[in-house]
Amino acid sequence: MKPFDEVDQRMNRPQAAGTNRTGMSAGMDQVSSWSRDIRFVSGLILLTFATTHFLNHAVGILGVDAMEKVQDWRYGLWHSWAGTVALYGSLIVHPVFALLRVVQRRTFKMPLREMLQIALGLAIPLLLIDHIISTRIMGIYFGVDESYRSVLRRLWPGLAVTQSLLLLLVWTHGIIGIHFMLRGRDSYRHWRDPFLLGAILIPLLAIIGFSVGAREAERLAMPAELVSDAQAAMFARDVMWGKGGFYGLVACFLLFIGIREIRVRTTRQITVRFVGHGTRRLAPGPTVLEMFRRFGIPHAALCGGRARCATCRVLVMDGNDKLPKPGMNEAKLLRRISAPEGVRLACQIRPRDDLQVQILLASRLNAGAGRAFELDDAAGKRGLTVVVADLRAFSALSERQLPRELIGLLNRFFDEMGQAITAHEGRIDAFYGDGFMAVFGLEGPPSKGAQAAIAAAGDIVRAVDALNREYGAALPLPLRIGIGIHTGDAITGSVENDNLGRREITVGETVMVASQLESATRRVLADVVVSEDTIRASGRSYAGTTALKIAIKGREKPLTAYGFASAPEIARRKREDVAMPAPVVAGGEATASAEVVQEQGETGEKA
Repeated sequence: MKPFDEVDQRMNRPQAAGTNRTGMSAGMDQVSSWSRDIRFVSGLILLTFATTHFLNHAVGILGVDAMEKVQDWRYGLWHSWAGTVALYGSLIVHPVFALLRVVQRRTFKMPLREMLQIALGLAIPLLLIDHIISTRIMGIYFGVDESYRSVLRRLWPGLAVTQSLLLLLVWTHGIIGIHFMLRGRDSYRHWRDPFLLGAILIPLLAIIGFSVGAREAERLAMPAELVSDAQAAMFARDVMWGKGGFYGLVACFLLFIGIREIRVRTTRQITVRFVGHGTRRLAPGPTVLEMFRRFGIPHAALCGGRARCATCRVLVMDGNDKLPKPGMNEAKLLRRISAPEGVRLACQIRPRDDLQVQILLASRLNAGAGRAFELDDAAGKRGLTVVVADLRAFSALSERQLPRELIGLLNRFFDEMGQAITAHEGRIDAFYGDGFMAVFGLEGPPSKGAQAAIAAAGDIVRAVDALNREYGAALPLPLRIGIGIHTGDAITGSVENDNLGRREITVGETVMVASQLESATRRVLADVVVSEDTIRASGRSYAGTTALKIAIKGREKPLTAYGFASAPEIARRKREDVAMPAPVVAGGEATASAEVVQEQGETGEKA
């Protein structure tokens, strides 16, 4: 084994072209580079068919005649040549490539939702094969009536429970796959709730419609269906061959896994060093992500190892030249995140030689053994309004107050501020010294968040005025506060630490701009400075404003903002005023414009 060199020497090692590999393992790696897309497309076709079928069931609430009319449209789609090829091709391809995915695993330590999805996939054929043969196959060979009237009479009531269970198994299996494929995308959060609502309503309405339609069909005057011996024999034979074929294929894959495990455990072993987590020796074959799971190393894997996210990425510090080149999906994702040389996806590399890797995405320090790090599902970028507030001249105030009095005043101040923020559905993300940062718009549209932030700022200013009246005789100088408000995209999520626990945070340029607007309040002698973006997002007009140009660090052009000398108030309109199509900052007093030059450094005491 090559000795592991120092970390800084390996950071700049160029990525080699990768060695040629032959044999069963190399073939499996080639399959995995494109089988994910085949699994997804075929699964999406099957879920689309199931959705149309279940919606057809749901129409049974309106009666069997309505079910028959919708079925005519559905048959036109799925009984066509293209629909038949797509449906039955997917019905064959999807299970085969799903089994290939399972066979590629070198450890069966996995999250519970992955275990559930595999278990559902193995259970579905137990009920699905009977249903397909009794309807489509028997209809083709014996002309058995496939209309809802006849099929419902056959199923009700003896097979109603098993058919409802089949519906739930198929739907749950598909929805789990779709959810965990999309949850890493920022856009998913906008329609995650409607998606969940539909995922619950469709099977529920389908079962209700199936029950209502079946009871109506049971009362219809129809001749009894006669089943010949040939039909019964063919049905039993086809069911046996169908189930035997599928579970025989499963048995072959299990046999393959057993032979492979015996083979790898009796051959050579490699040494893998996980920086910060020790060194392990094991047989080659597992991916680095599977090694994390096997040895209980805390890790991130948002997509479950399907090369749809980059959360499991690692820096290969030694042995990179022995790894094969990234496959199509991995290479595409690495380009998307502008990954430097030596960075690979842990779920896509199967080392055959000694290796040293370092986890790049910070993982939870208090994750127990065998417990994988799970990213926050709610994390993402969204349009928010950030409020940054700070007491002015606090240093001068603290020098003239006794410690107990000062801390008591701060407690009262933060209590008032907390009430003002939460009353407008905001969230305080941080307290620092004599200031804090709050976020609005976490729920609802950005306009609601902008309106709530400005209203909260007004309450904060009025609360400070009330504190001055209450503590006026005890304070050497009155309390003054500066508030900066800005609306824009920000990243929100949860971070966790052994000492601090779990905390919700908000980061991004929007926070920086709000902080600089708060700093500008001292220079422009305004209690509140609100960016034009926030005013526009709120869709409202406010009185008593001064137009400003605020220089923002890192931006070439100054930011347009508006200063409030007191608590922001919505501008009152006269009855004859025509509603303005766009928000205009207007007030009872004249609007002035001021150019504010960015300060080069922090000098002097807060005014």
